[in-house]
Amino acid sequence: MPMPSDIETLRERLRRDYDGFSPAQQALARYVADHLADLPLMSAHEVARAAHCSPATVVRFAQALGYNGYPDLQQLVRRDQRPWLPVAAREHRFGLIGGSDSVAAALAAERHALEDTADRLGQRGLGPLAQALAGRRPVVVAGDGHARVVVGLLVDRLARVGVPAVAVTGLDLPDRAWLETLAPNGAVLAVSIGREAQVAQAAIDAARAANVPAAALVDSSLSALARLPLARVVPADVRAGAPSLVALVAVAQALVVLVESAVRRGASRPDENGERELSAIGA
Repeated sequence: MPMPSDIETLRERLRRDYDGFSPAQQALARYVADHLADLPLMSAHEVARAAHCSPATVVRFAQALGYNGYPDLQQLVRRDQRPWLPVAAREHRFGLIGGSDSVAAALAAERHALEDTADRLGQRGLGPLAQALAGRRPVVVAGDGHARVVVGLLVDRLARVGVPAVAVTGLDLPDRAWLETLAPNGAVLAVSIGREAQVAQAAIDAARAANVPAAALVDSSLSALARLPLARVVPADVRAGAPSLVALVAVAQALVVLVESAVRRGASRPDENGERELSAIGA
């Protein structure tokens, strides 16, 4: 099978073949897909450490995708994600003596990473989601498995800022009732972590059927939900099969702050319909 020749083809290959990968390869595939911009700055050993696998797994994984080795995969990513980075710079280890070019490239890369983080947590990254949710009542926050922790946090924080919200963490009769009777002024916020996406996907499908806004927070760009216009990817570090929720919790809290700001600005005028729906369905 020919090697992926561009980033989108690479993502599609990783998404398509994910279920057939070994556990170590799955962890590596998730890391590669979610940290593409970092790969040009990382050696195979550094990627292995970050993805909790061996350097040999990184090399064999690149070869299984059709590349001669990790450097070829790295070069493809560099052309797409960091075209301004000198090719020679990746041959040096940043932080060691490598000449002024490598130092300048390292500083530029750090600045780029900080800007990426600020975008994800700020108005540019989360603003569209906040605007979509701010005037909606109720907001149905849905997710199962590890996502239940984040769902509970979001429901609690949204309620505190005056946005009625309800948690859907399963597909039994009471939960399905929320999805099947979405208020016209309601919205859905789906949270998906790992392969536990059944409830999140059902909520997105219900939002489409009801023609209400649907946003999503997902932990990997390999998730099908990552393709939604109002989806944001928040990579989770996975160790021993359990994802770390630190980053996703931080983004969830930042989203609620922006929702509160949008409500206060009067970006939308909440009405009482959502509250009536909330009481009727919950009764």
